[in-house]
Amino acid sequence: IRGERDSKLQNLISLLGGKIEKPLNEGNKKAIIFTAFADTANYLYENLAGHLKETYGINTAIITGSKKTCNCKNIPGDLNALLTCFSPRSKDKDQNYPNLDESIDLLIATDCISEGQNLQDCDYLINYDIHWNPVRIIQRFGRIDRIGSVNESIQLVNYWPDISLDEYINLKKRVEN
Repeated sequence: IRGERDSKLQNLISLLGGKIEKPLNEGNKKAIIFTAFADTANYLYENLAGHLKETYGINTAIITGSKKTCNCKNIPGDLNALLTCFSPRSKDKDQNYPNLDESIDLLIATDCISEGQNLQDCDYLINYDIHWNPVRIIQRFGRIDRIGSVNESIQLVNYWPDISLDEYINLKKRVEN
């Protein structure tokens, strides 16, 4: 099930549209989507980048272990440039990339950036899948829940497994505990 028939993807598109149209913090359209798998990140990028650019005029980047790119031609496809254009305040964009005028509002990533990155310009983080290790969720959320954030509020969204699958693996209860 892909694209328009993928109800989880369609829910994500709706969720992002609501966030962009009514930001938590005035003018802040930034969101991060974390997934454990590069294939899932690629799928999301393929299905979101063009749509969000056409509908809302925002740029999307993807960062996995092997892929680092953005759907805007002026931002170089290297880790520092992508993260700096996503979180310009916390990454000192004015000093490090003064000639880059474009910004990134949606970042799709695997856990390769879940530690050690200051991305607190963002106020909205989505766990598209839940890692079995709850520390990963804390690390992911820690990218935006940081000292120095100018956001009055931040939000974490978790996509839990289907009810029948969760009954089998009991992931939600184990992670919440």
